[in-house]
Amino acid sequence: MSWRDKSGARQPRQNGRVVTLGRLEIIAVALLMTALVAACGPSNKPIPSDPKARSEFLSGAAAKLTTGERKLLDRFLLRLDAQTAAGGKAAEVSVSRALELERSYEAQILAAQRNVAQMQENANAALSVEVSEPSVVRDPKAQPPKEKALRFVVNVTNRGSRKVENLSLRVEFRDPAGKYQAVIPNLDVSGTLLPGDLGRLVQMLPLDAQRHQYILDGKPLQISAYPIRIAYGGGEVLEPGKELKTLESLYRTKIE
Repeated sequence: MSWRDKSGARQPRQNGRVVTLGRLEIIAVALLMTALVAACGPSNKPIPSDPKARSEFLSGAAAKLTTGERKLLDRFLLRLDAQTAAGGKAAEVSVSRALELERSYEAQILAAQRNVAQMQENANAALSVEVSEPSVVRDPKAQPPKEKALRFVVNVTNRGSRKVENLSLRVEFRDPAGKYQAVIPNLDVSGTLLPGDLGRLVQMLPLDAQRHQYILDGKPLQISAYPIRIAYGGGEVLEPGKELKTLESLYRTKIE
């Protein structure tokens, strides 16, 4: 059979074209169905809040995740559960969205931690702060007068090359396991410190029987202090405390 008509011109393969287009249509439909199935899959459905339903849901979703993504999702769920336990909103988030949120959150935390560490390193290079002589005594300013306080001494040495006009310290009181027993978030220290000068400050922490029984019992206590603000002569200010507040704010970020 010839592909040429009576005039000798070659005719197009009509039947071949129809078959080719049909195959393309089948492939296109298949791809569309695959996309629809993927869009409706576990990665795009909200993670259930019910423990049993969540466990079953995540078992299926985890099979499609890498080891790193599964760990990332676990950390996200820990934050989500903590938020819900604290009375926060139970956010409806898909697996893909959860991974995206956790990556962003952890990147911001890491950047803020680096900033805090750098600022603190600069502050520690400028000032040496030590706390000594802690003792539980009667608080002379308390009413009634039998109330007690923790007396301690803060020694600050200007080991930089610039004059310090004033500064603020954060003082933390922990037990040997590292648990907070008390904190003074902002202890203002006035007075000029020239390079090489040593400043000595006697401070009182009022003690409450309900909140500070550990300290009142005279148990082992670790006290640390570090600068959160240093004002130099000439107007320059170094504020590690601002970076610390930024980090603390990030830790409180709500999942929505």
